[in-house]
Amino acid sequence: MQTLTKNLPKCQQCPVRASALFGHLNTEMLDVVRALRTHQLVLEVGEHLYHQGDSPSKAYTVYEGWVVLYKNTHDGERQIIRFALAGEFLGYKLGNNTVYDHSAQALSDVKLCSFPISEIINEAGKHTALLLAIQSMNDTTMERCHSSITSIANKTAEQKVAYLFLTLYAREQEVRATEDNCIPFYLTQEDIGDALGLTSIHVNRVVQGLRRKGLLSCKNRCLSLHKIEELIEVAKMDRFEAQQFNLI
Repeated sequence: MQTLTKNLPKCQQCPVRASALFGHLNTEMLDVVRALRTHQLVLEVGEHLYHQGDSPSKAYTVYEGWVVLYKNTHDGERQIIRFALAGEFLGYKLGNNTVYDHSAQALSDVKLCSFPISEIINEAGKHTALLLAIQSMNDTTMERCHSSITSIANKTAEQKVAYLFLTLYAREQEVRATEDNCIPFYLTQEDIGDALGLTSIHVNRVVQGLRRKGLLSCKNRCLSLHKIEELIEVAKMDRFEAQQFNLI
């Protein structure tokens, strides 16, 4: 893990600002937030940002890369909670339970902006706009978690995989739209399985089936979706969800 303290990017020109916690703050509030940022962290693939059981002191905005949030179950298995992409807010925790109930690990090379939680709380008490921004980001995260739970509980394996690929694709395109409809894709079959409650073998079978149908391709860590409307049908994603993710 590397710490950067010099030549940090300006919040006004941040490439992930539109989808980040502070994306809708005015210039004055951005200056307040920028003053709170102490440094950037750089993680290599496989490094942990924090572990289950750690006490939180910092919150983070993902500036580059993908992070997986997961829990260790009582039988030693890994259950993935969600995937955090550029712009997402991690590690912010309040209340009497002062330890993390999950771990955060880099799926790719990752860069994060770091903010002391105590300072965020202090400034949020002074500025309603900051408090509302935090609430809005938490609401978005909760909605995505609810969608993931529904996906795991009520869908077939093919529907689960199609739904996951669609939502990751939409979220990445929201941050950095690409002309060739190809996004960086860092998940292994094991990652997909641990997120959806499937075995790696089952995941491989489903992905190969979607490829044969011409719905997607994944090569050199690049995911392309070729027939989004058909994939939405496969995923059994309702129109409201598709609109939320700007897929239609």
